[in-house]
Amino acid sequence: MVWDETGILLFLLWLVLPPLYVVLLGRHYLRRCTDAAQKAVWAREELRKALEGVQAILRTSARN
Repeated sequence: MVWDETGILLFLLWLVLPPLYVVLLGRHYLRRCTDAAQKAVWAREELRKALEGVQAILRTSARN
């Protein structure tokens, strides 16, 4: 009887671990992708502000 219960426990563990691993791995990569996307948006905004500054300088120098 002990081996039957152990076998059932191991079988259930074998069924549960792979999906649990996939969920945890997915959450890890989702967090990394979210962080990378936020950094990309920040960099785009900084670049946009810098380009607007350059365009403003060019406009004022063209007027003079």
